[in-house]
Amino acid sequence: MKTVYLVRHGQTILNHFRRMQGWIDSPLTQTGEQQATNTGKMLNQVHFDVAISSDLGRAIVTRDLILAENKVTDIAPMINKNFREVYFGSFEGVDSVVTWNQIGGPQGSFDQDFLIKKYGLLAVRDFMHDADPFKEAETGEQLQNRIQNAFTGLQNQLKDGETALVVSHGTFIRNVAGLYSKPGTFIDQPENGSVAILDVTDKPILVDYNQTEI
Repeated sequence: MKTVYLVRHGQTILNHFRRMQGWIDSPLTQTGEQQATNTGKMLNQVHFDVAISSDLGRAIVTRDLILAENKVTDIAPMINKNFREVYFGSFEGVDSVVTWNQIGGPQGSFDQDFLIKKYGLLAVRDFMHDADPFKEAETGEQLQNRIQNAFTGLQNQLKDGETALVVSHGTFIRNVAGLYSKPGTFIDQPENGSVAILDVTDKPILVDYNQTEI
């Protein structure tokens, strides 16, 4: 079995102010640092053979805070930009309510979860792309391909019986969970510092999600 512990980074300044945070970055707040440390304590007896984060600072800092608490792992961490957050195009840094008003208006609802329940996670990525005046926001197909490339590479990197720590981002993780759980399952946005567990021995399967206690 090949196991992945997929963790969302700790709270950042832009999270605190409810701003769209994709490829732009901001530091962890004190709360975010504590969330990362708490996750590290929760996982401190899990031996990781691989430790990866996205290339964004908030994920790197979270990864290192988690590893600092681990009692049984001594490895050099790595970076893989395929695990970075969804790219929100011209909505980067914009107030989240304003963003979803612009995206949801043409679809008849300003509520992101309503749109996800009705159309699916990947379709909502297309709605954002269509609403972006610069047409740079990541599409559903682009995101799905990136997720699949990320996990194919990780599967090839792990040997049978090995375990990986991967620190990534909220919307990315939510879409991973959507792709690798039962069709039609509604997936909530994961909390900062929460853990999802996947079995990636063959086709990735979501085993657990949004856990703050294991």
